[in-house]
Amino acid sequence: MFAAFSHALELHILGEPMSISPLNGLDQLRAARAVAAMRGTSPSPSTPPTTAVRQSDSIELSDAARALAGARNATANAAEIRVDRVAELKAAIANGTYSVDSRDLARSLIKARAV
Repeated sequence: MFAAFSHALELHILGEPMSISPLNGLDQLRAARAVAAMRGTSPSPSTPPTTAVRQSDSIELSDAARALAGARNATANAAEIRVDRVAELKAAIANGTYSVDSRDLARSLIKARAV
């Protein structure tokens, strides 16, 4: 079957000779399989079947990537930022008029810790 591929071929393209080098063993095997596939037959028994071992895909994330994904999820699930309220608070802090009720702050901290 490989006899057709075993010697160099000489072609004439536009009147100029063009030499095609012989196929190596792997190319011969591929060619024989291609011919057999087109004919609907199997390759000769002398060619050993090759089995491709498919490895499963895997991925490993770094700690930084995990932290970034966690931050992205946290911001995606967070309530929308009230830009107007943030601007008010920034202005109050800048003016020195922002004050915090210490009792309300303490209650909020205790409540947040209890949850």
